[in-house]
Amino acid sequence: MENQIAPGVKRRSPNQARSRDKLELIFEASIRILNKQGLEGLTTNRIAEVAGISIGTLYQYFSNKQEILNALGQREIETTIGKITEIFFTPNEEADKLRMLVRAFLGAFDGRHQVRKILLDIALTQHGLMGMEHSMRQFTGMMNSPMAAQFFKNLHHLTEMDLFVLSSAITGIIRSALVRDVSLLSEQELEDKIVVLIRSYIAQVQIDHPKQ
Repeated sequence: MENQIAPGVKRRSPNQARSRDKLELIFEASIRILNKQGLEGLTTNRIAEVAGISIGTLYQYFSNKQEILNALGQREIETTIGKITEIFFTPNEEADKLRMLVRAFLGAFDGRHQVRKILLDIALTQHGLMGMEHSMRQFTGMMNSPMAAQFFKNLHHLTEMDLFVLSSAITGIIRSALVRDVSLLSEQELEDKIVVLIRSYIAQVQIDHPKQ
C-alpha cells in the first residue's frame, strides 16, 4: 500500500527522496505565485514553470490546482503542529515558550500572510475553520500538560470550556487579522496582546479556582 505525504498526492511514493523534493518544489512554487499574483495567477502550467519541472511531472502528483491548494493547507497545519510540539517539549527554562508558541501561529507560511489569507478563504468556503481550530486545540491542549508547569507556576488543569474559550479567542483574532489586514499578523503589538490575553486568562482561572 502506498503511503502519502499530503492529501491529493498520488502515484509517486513519498518514500523516494526525489518524490519528496519534487513535492517541495511544487509547494514552494505555488506559495510564491500566490504571494505575488494571488489565486488568479495560479495555474498548473505556471506552477510547473516556476518549479522548474514539466507539466507531466506535476500531474504525476496532482490532478489539478485545487488538489495542490488542499495539500498545501494540510501541509502548513502539520508544520505548525510540529513546531508547537517541538517548542513545547524541548527543555529550556529560560525561553518564553508561550511567546514562541504564539509566534509559531502568527508566522505560518514564513510570514507570507497573503498566501495564508487565500488558503483561509478557500478553507472557509469548503471546510470551515477545521484546520486552524485543530491546530489551536493542539496548542491549548498542551497547556494542560505537566510541561506547562515549566512556564506557568501553579497552573491548574484547564477545563474543556477553558480550552474552548482560549482556542476560539485566538482563532478569531487570527481570522479577523487575515480578513481585515494581513500585515497585522507581522505586528509585534499583536503578538504582545495575544500573549497578555492568554496569561491574563490563565491567571484569572487560578484566582477563581485556587489550589486546594
